[in-house]
Amino acid sequence: SGGGNEYEPQGVTWTLGSSAYDKTSSGSSAQSATVNGVAVSNLLKLGTSSKVGNATLHVAAGTKKIGLYCVAWKGKSAKVKFSVGGTEVTTISPAANAGATGNPPYASISVASSDYFEVTLPAGATDVKVETLDPANGRALFIGLKAITE
Repeated sequence: SGGGNEYEPQGVTWTLGSSAYDKTSSGSSAQSATVNGVAVSNLLKLGTSSKVGNATLHVAAGTKKIGLYCVAWKGKSAKVKFSVGGTEVTTISPAANAGATGNPPYASISVASSDYFEVTLPAGATDVKVETLDPANGRALFIGLKAITE
């Protein structure tokens, strides 16, 4: 990669939707973590213990894929749908992560290659809706969102 912290966003910004949280959220909802021993100042959390969440990811025109680490809450499953213009692109099923629990900052999240996903975008897409689908398993953390242009 191009150096820097692979667990920080690169080339991807977002707009928070309902039940969505990041470093700008207030109080104990502000999202930060230590991931594989590296301090991460900005990550995206969707959902609560009883609500689905959503956000819109923004990338530059010409972006081919979005790469990301995604984990579900400790002891839970999750389904996460990515869509562009109302059309589903893919749905992923991130694995439960023992470190994704309690309130941030999450002290010890470990991610592996099995937690890494790449979402191929339709040509010209710049806005990608991401949402969790099951209110009982509504929480997912997105770490290191990055735009892939080649």
